[in-house]
Amino acid sequence: MKTKLRTISALMFLIAVIFVAAALSNPALGHVIYIGGYKFGAEQWLVCYAVYVIVMVSLLLVSFFVKDRQER
Repeated sequence: MKTKLRTISALMFLIAVIFVAAALSNPALGHVIYIGGYKFGAEQWLVCYAVYVIVMVSLLLVSFFVKDRQER
């Protein structure tokens, strides 16, 4: 169980790193979009990507602290 969880977590983290690298190299990052009346620019995208990476790192680290379930 732990091995599967760690493997899946590591794979998710790898995909997150590739996604963020591709997103940051995208020339459209500097463009502004509007969601309703809210201006969503490059700074907001960078914050979203940073939060995404923090969540993925947290999930990877938590996978090392999960205990096996006991079979009944």
